[in-house]
Amino acid sequence: MGFPFCRGSNLCFTNHDCLHVRFKTHRNRTDNGISKRIRHMKILITDMLHTSDEQERAVCKRYGCELDTTFCHNEEDLINCGKDADAFLVSYSKITRNVLESLPNLKIVVKYGIGVDNIDVQAASEHQVMVANVPDYCLEEVASHALMLIMNGLKQAPFFDRKFHESVWISKPNDKIIYRPSEISIGLVSYGRISKMLARYAQPLFKEVCFYDPYIRQYDDDISTKVQTLGELFERCTVISIHTPLTAGTKYIINAELISKLKGGILVNTSRADVVDPQAVVEGLNQRHILFYGADTFWPEPPDFDSDLAQYFLNRTDVLITPHCAWCSLTSEKDVRRKATEIAIEGAKGKCPPSVLNSHALKRC
Repeated sequence: MGFPFCRGSNLCFTNHDCLHVRFKTHRNRTDNGISKRIRHMKILITDMLHTSDEQERAVCKRYGCELDTTFCHNEEDLINCGKDADAFLVSYSKITRNVLESLPNLKIVVKYGIGVDNIDVQAASEHQVMVANVPDYCLEEVASHALMLIMNGLKQAPFFDRKFHESVWISKPNDKIIYRPSEISIGLVSYGRISKMLARYAQPLFKEVCFYDPYIRQYDDDISTKVQTLGELFERCTVISIHTPLTAGTKYIINAELISKLKGGILVNTSRADVVDPQAVVEGLNQRHILFYGADTFWPEPPDFDSDLAQYFLNRTDVLITPHCAWCSLTSEKDVRRKATEIAIEGAKGKCPPSVLNSHALKRC
């Protein structure tokens, strides 16, 4: 996947033309009167989706940091531009082992968002580089988006909308299976911040809220019920909402065996596409184990719309796909930029921010 560079932005798209925001270094007088340069911290934005660096610039100005927006197209750019950087702010740039090995001054890599599957966390840990995300900037946005997809599935809205656009008025909708929410259970795969908020949204609507998360041994809320296996979750619940991060251990964790346990289910994914096996979804839809599939992601992003997989989904009325936009609101778009920059500066100072994901492997934490 190529790196996104400020689509529709007034900022530039090449290394030669890019806007640089640099805060000057100061000169202090030493005891012998000789002027000495004091190096300021440097934050490099490797790539970004948003169209302005106003939030980052404001935070850097407050702390007296240097902000560099020389967007990087490949490993070579990341290494050349990052040689004197203390921190990276990253959207989709791939921070590989080679990049990390080449940048001994780098202290922290901060993801604009939550998922860090484009960053080699293991290599970062080996080189004592912190990897952090912004875990709390879009809780309401993603939870409400997941609920929107679920409700579209319950009401079969994409089917009725497609028929309306074909000038067909469905006067007898009972041919489509539509569930009453209070008679079915919803199951959450993983029970982090977003899924807990979704559980609060869903509790008044559904018969019960269940979750599977092997990393949670004790919990003290009265909203949800923990189940012991993914298989139990899929057997017990009609609606499944996926929130687990993508790791080596979770790739294709939602597979054909699990999906076959659904009996006319609604499957929703607002995590990463590769948590779910695409062929298992195809089989599940064909065999009616899945009555509706809703997702805020696809294989890959952006999709190859000419591929057989994309064409299959485009031609169905029991599917609703959105373009990885669940996170976005007027507020969250500003929050993620401000918070990411604050985390980057904290890490550049040598501190260990709370959202560092590999703190267990770092001496400084």
